[in-house]
Amino acid sequence: MPESNIDHHKLMYHPERISEWFNKGDCAPIYVEIGLTDYCNHKCVFCALDFLEYDKNFIEKDVMMSALEDMASSGVKSIMFAGEGEPLSHKNIGLFTQTAKKYGLDISITTNGILFSETKIEQCLPNLSWIRFSIDSGSSENYALIHGTKPKDFSKLIKNIENTVKFKTKNKLETTIGTQFLAIHQNLDEAIKLAKILRDIGVNNLQIKPYSHHPKSSHQDLSVDSNQYNKIGEQLKEFNSNDFKIIFREVTAKRIEEGVSYPKCYGLPFITLIDSKANIIPCNLFYGREKFTYGNLSKESFKDIWKGDTRKKVLKNMNRQGTEDCRKGCRLDPSNRYLHRLKNPESQDNFI
Repeated sequence: MPESNIDHHKLMYHPERISEWFNKGDCAPIYVEIGLTDYCNHKCVFCALDFLEYDKNFIEKDVMMSALEDMASSGVKSIMFAGEGEPLSHKNIGLFTQTAKKYGLDISITTNGILFSETKIEQCLPNLSWIRFSIDSGSSENYALIHGTKPKDFSKLIKNIENTVKFKTKNKLETTIGTQFLAIHQNLDEAIKLAKILRDIGVNNLQIKPYSHHPKSSHQDLSVDSNQYNKIGEQLKEFNSNDFKIIFREVTAKRIEEGVSYPKCYGLPFITLIDSKANIIPCNLFYGREKFTYGNLSKESFKDIWKGDTRKKVLKNMNRQGTEDCRKGCRLDPSNRYLHRLKNPESQDNFI
């Protein structure tokens, strides 16, 4: 399987930020994930955030517009609109992507794609570095089971993806159109069906992602064993081409099995989350936990929150807490392994 940066960290491409962190213990974040809303039109069986109470919160337009400008001036380089709910359900998603692009930010969206109408495609796609559609089955009935929706949503999603590819081609855009399949017990026989469909549509890639159980989720652990997971990878090898890539996340699966190997989360200065109530939090373990909230964008600017005393106290508490309760194979795991090694060099590291 072709190797992908998705399975690895990209901190080495930001040496000035690493240097600042190494010497000062902190830096401006490179990447921010924003949850524009906690409303979702699907109820996926694998949803990691099923423990949250959903109140149909939507970040206010003025708050988000101000935050985007402030983040850009603070040194943030990229934003993903995702979060607790479906980002496309926010009526201002087009405006937000346009504004973020204007401020020089790299923008992406992770979505179930059902609400990606032709109007939203026109509003959003020219501003995106990439978009990723969560499509975890290759047939309508199984898709409905996995996503907690109606079977007709499958054909609607396929049509929306087709329209996205057509718009990209017509307008000669560089946006990467990606798709994601989360491998769980309920869909193991669907990967090949899906790969055939997506290859013919003309998307750039299909990512096969291993399941990692969220420590706070009330769902049963849906993990499949490594033999079952690797079997999917073998079956999909034939679909790889110059135009369509299978991104089989074997390295991530291995890291999930290994678990956490460092005493604290070193990577928190490089990444943060904004929830649908405009709270800035460390990661998705801390939704709804006021004790671990850096601040709220309705009350303070992003820059003031990031440099403020409350965030410093939260980080101290997290360092004392350690990583025992962390999610295995989380987004920051490869970065943490790298940063831990920087802080704890080995005897022969100077032999390049």
